[in-house]
Amino acid sequence: MNTVAAFGFLNNEANGEVGHMRTARHTLWGWLALTVVAVGVAVAISIRAGTGDVDPGGLALGLVSLMLAMAGLYQATLSQASQDTDTARIADRLAGHIRQREEEARQRLLGGSDRTIDVEFAFVPSPAHHATGAAPRGTLKDIAAYYRDLRPGRLVITGAPGAGKTVLALQLMLLLLADRAPGAPVPVRLSLSTFDPGRHGLDDWITDQLTRTFQLRPAAAAALVTARLILPVLDGLDEMDAGEAPEGDSRSAAALEAMNGYLHGTTKGQLVLTCRSTTYVALEGANLWAEDASRIDIAPVSPAAAEAFVTARARRPARWEPVLNALHAGRSSPLVQGLSTPWRLTVALAVHDERHPDGSWVRDPVELLALTPQTPERIRDHLLDLFILAASSAGGTTAPYTRTQVHDWLTVLAGYLHTNTISPREVAGRHLSGTDLVLHELWPLTGPHRARTVHVLLTVAVWATIDLPAGLLDAWQVYATNVTLMVLAGLLLGIPPWPVPSRLERASAGTRAARHQLVNGLVGGLFWGGLIVVVDLGNVVGPVAGLAYGSVVGLAGGAMVGAGLAGVLSDAPEARRSHGNASPRGVVRNDLVTGFATGLVVGLGFAPYYWFAGGPVVALGAVLIYMLLFGLGGGRALALLYNRLFRCGFRGALDSLFRPWRVFGPLFRTGAGPALGAAGVRYLAFLLCTRRCWSGQPLPWRLGRFLDWCCEAGLMRTAGIAYQFRHREIQDFLIRGPIQHDPPNRPSSARMTRP
Repeated sequence: MNTVAAFGFLNNEANGEVGHMRTARHTLWGWLALTVVAVGVAVAISIRAGTGDVDPGGLALGLVSLMLAMAGLYQATLSQASQDTDTARIADRLAGHIRQREEEARQRLLGGSDRTIDVEFAFVPSPAHHATGAAPRGTLKDIAAYYRDLRPGRLVITGAPGAGKTVLALQLMLLLLADRAPGAPVPVRLSLSTFDPGRHGLDDWITDQLTRTFQLRPAAAAALVTARLILPVLDGLDEMDAGEAPEGDSRSAAALEAMNGYLHGTTKGQLVLTCRSTTYVALEGANLWAEDASRIDIAPVSPAAAEAFVTARARRPARWEPVLNALHAGRSSPLVQGLSTPWRLTVALAVHDERHPDGSWVRDPVELLALTPQTPERIRDHLLDLFILAASSAGGTTAPYTRTQVHDWLTVLAGYLHTNTISPREVAGRHLSGTDLVLHELWPLTGPHRARTVHVLLTVAVWATIDLPAGLLDAWQVYATNVTLMVLAGLLLGIPPWPVPSRLERASAGTRAARHQLVNGLVGGLFWGGLIVVVDLGNVVGPVAGLAYGSVVGLAGGAMVGAGLAGVLSDAPEARRSHGNASPRGVVRNDLVTGFATGLVVGLGFAPYYWFAGGPVVALGAVLIYMLLFGLGGGRALALLYNRLFRCGFRGALDSLFRPWRVFGPLFRTGAGPALGAAGVRYLAFLLCTRRCWSGQPLPWRLGRFLDWCCEAGLMRTAGIAYQFRHREIQDFLIRGPIQHDPPNRPSSARMTRP
């Protein structure tokens, strides 16, 4: 290391150490301020109540317990802060999640097969400022070596629809991950359809995507992006605008400008971009392109490559000889153009290799030669038509959906995405995606307000029902007051348009992060137990019994929180299991489960009060009520309270004062944080709004289950927490018109055998 480099390294280390010391001092003052306030509140309670109502010994024990708990929480906060800045370790763990997830995504794109076409690509020079080290040609198998030779590591992959751009990007990612050194950048595939360059910078958007999709802690995600330990693989520049020829004022043009401003020190930052050739050429015509990047264009599949692919994957290659002969005979024929991409060949094999239960073939590949008119578009629509039918008619057993249902429901979803594409829409400050279907974010399909209104009404109705014992056992005036408060809370609950789901996962006790999480939970439980005495609950159960109970229940609840609610109280990825197998449907389910589990912990904390005040039945009812309140998004009220009272315009002393409370999780985070069940309830409200009697766009009750089935059938795929159509051509085909083959009401049968 030379002197200048060494000085720069030491200077960076010194700056980091100074920043850490400032943060530590800032947090320490917050803890001291909170301790002073807590002690003051306790003393005020004791003076107001009088020594006859509060046992001085119990109060002293409670204060000691409170102060010890605060000291432990302060240490736990410092430990968690240090975890957030360990970017290399977070990147290493994220790499494992990415690799598992993208291996599964590649298998889905290839139809469950490990055989693919070794597509060829050629280097296309940019008008100016392209990367150095680009070879004239390359293939799918050597894409990683091709990329490593680029300086800087910026690559643009273009090609025709279905040419294999996403598969080539996935191949590059998996090869880079297989040879990745510890602490090296992690390739992460992100859909550009949600990127709004006019509202967010590229760094901020990547950070937000890491937080939403992989549930990284925002500070950890920002640290990874700042350190350039994320290699963004930006998929679908062509999907940002409606037309195929965007101009200089389009979203895709603004996205390219943002990519050109994406720096790593004094050079351009590494990235990989995919785009249709026609769209990218149009942008170049508007004098916009990815600077310092190497553009490669995927070549059409040659007849020889098509023959090799069919021979390798067809069940009986001899059936395809007439089609292969026609491909070789007419090199510019409509048949060659119609089967010139890996995607079209995969679809052709899927629909013509389908068999009846008795083993006979459903269709003959020779049908492709008899199509009239013989055009590439006719061949495309014919194959897609049969593909949608074949996806639910192979295997010989009855599937849970009819062909009409499959077609109608997928058409509703495709229409929603198409609307977002042809006329880019913003709802509640977010640009709606033209490709991604996230269950708890589909509510704009029913309109900008309907699902949110139903969400509020549903929550208030449930809350009012579960609070009926207050009117039956106490007084109806009390019930009326409670319902009024519920309505106000419900209105607050309906304000956040995009509730973020929380996650419930059991952390592995063998990891260092899990031990830290368990300590955080135990110390927090002790704090809760001490608080039982300090806030005068000791008058009900006695100060000594209150402290004993508070300690036992606090430790038990803290252990439950530390071991089972890692997803609630900590967003550190190293405290969690791999997210590679997490399904988009599981995000909503986990959000509801997390809310109910948190309500159980909180309800157990107050159980003794209700036990001694009204008996065991009342105590049990209180626990159930807390579970329902938190399970149905009740934590949002506390989050908004914290946000409005302590953060709105006061980012200085007040923010420091209440920062330590964040170790208790999203209940005390900003209003943008998880709502503990609110995402799940929003999804339920959306499903209510898509009933056939109320909506012209009906969807199934169990939409997530249906989309999972579509993934298994080969019609859909998953991308992070989103569902996507397996290929954009399916989505576009559903918009163009109805299917033509077979009676529409014929019962469908089991899942498609993957091609």
